[in-house]
Amino acid sequence: MSWLFRIFGGSNSAGVANVDANFSLQATGPITEVQAGFATMSSEVDAGTVTGARLVRGPEVGADYRLRVGADMLLFNEQFTGASLNTTLWNQAITTMAIALSNGFVVLNSANSVASAAVARLQTYKFFPSIATFPLYIQYTVQFPFAPVAGNVCEWGNGLASGTSAPTDGVFFRINAAGELRGIMNFGGTETQTSALNFATLIGANTTVTTVIEVNEEDVLFWINDVLVGEIEVPVGQGAATSAQNLPTLARCYNSSATGSAQQLKIGQVNITLGECNTLKAWREVRVLGGGHCSQGQTGQTLGTTANYANSANPTAAVPTNTTAALATGFGGQFWETDTLAVTTDGIVQSYQNPVGTNTALGKNLLITSVQIDSMIQTTLTGGGYTAAWSLAYGSTNVSLATAEGSGTKAPRRVPLGFQAVASGAAAPAILTSVTKVFDPPICIYPGEFLQCVKKKIGTAPTAGVVAHSITFNGYFE
Repeated sequence: MSWLFRIFGGSNSAGVANVDANFSLQATGPITEVQAGFATMSSEVDAGTVTGARLVRGPEVGADYRLRVGADMLLFNEQFTGASLNTTLWNQAITTMAIALSNGFVVLNSANSVASAAVARLQTYKFFPSIATFPLYIQYTVQFPFAPVAGNVCEWGNGLASGTSAPTDGVFFRINAAGELRGIMNFGGTETQTSALNFATLIGANTTVTTVIEVNEEDVLFWINDVLVGEIEVPVGQGAATSAQNLPTLARCYNSSATGSAQQLKIGQVNITLGECNTLKAWREVRVLGGGHCSQGQTGQTLGTTANYANSANPTAAVPTNTTAALATGFGGQFWETDTLAVTTDGIVQSYQNPVGTNTALGKNLLITSVQIDSMIQTTLTGGGYTAAWSLAYGSTNVSLATAEGSGTKAPRRVPLGFQAVASGAAAPAILTSVTKVFDPPICIYPGEFLQCVKKKIGTAPTAGVVAHSITFNGYFE
């Protein structure tokens, strides 16, 4: 809305404003610093539509008149795609209830249990710090299929809890057994709560909302869809909002008593950010802290180790080929080579395909920072005497090294890795020279593309014998 003010009349007398014929105010600023006035800059953080009080904050300026600005640090970000929970990141505890993934949500109490003491809990293995003056933002996207149900309790935020027992520490939203929505500050088991919040207005049934808990040095703020809905100041008797400085993120749905109908807690995304704190961590460290190390499967993919490394078992030896992963597939691991492939022929010793990205499996780029190949004579060679020329083949859209570059296909890119000498009649268990290569900058393998360690003989091929290879990659998914 635009406002127009006019000052009528005026004179040259002291203390009286004067205007011209167009009613424009005739004013000259003070000509000395002593007479000058000052404007104060501030920003509206929240309009106060729920709390009733407008929240305004001013910027901070250092001793040298520099405006303080902050760079946020991403600590964790997870979406629930595919059909399986990423057990690298999440610990789940269920009694009677069930947890399932559906339509981009992880659903707590997916089987709609109404039994007393039934519980479904998710908790990260990773803990997140709350540091001094830097705000910690805990963001959850949530949905409730039903209005609050008497006897059911839902909690989400950061904290420690087990079974149906009260949390022992944390900051979180809670819908309690009486159906009240509240913000909770829990210091070592002692709780301070906001007043009851209007669930129907702020969240409602079958509506996805974004909730944020902002943990500060002096208070905790609770937001829903960018509106401040509650604030808890740290009590005088507490040194901080929580007893523990580091806590996991936690979501829980349980029945404190038998319920007349079932309730579910559906979570679409969890994001945790440390505000205004540039920790100077390298991006690869951030990704690894979020579960992105190349040695393990990612959300929506096959979980567990990515390496070909069976427990208490050795690989089956095979002759490598140029077109197939005859020795087995895996992102590094153990590979046993029947060492009879002809000279000057590329043989795929190790092969791994970066999982294809789909709407149910996150497509992630795979960045490789180094590779090391350690080899030993597993079964004594007959004849031979050659130099192994190792190379890395990457970026191909097909396992075959003969794949051609085309409009819908990519041929493998090749990087030499080094040489390895193999003596004629080498006896088991001789150890061969390691081949190591560091990639700076990293090599990138896009979703759906292959990464392969390839060996070619220069010299004479043995007629019998087995070489065992242990291949180690370093890298991360992003």
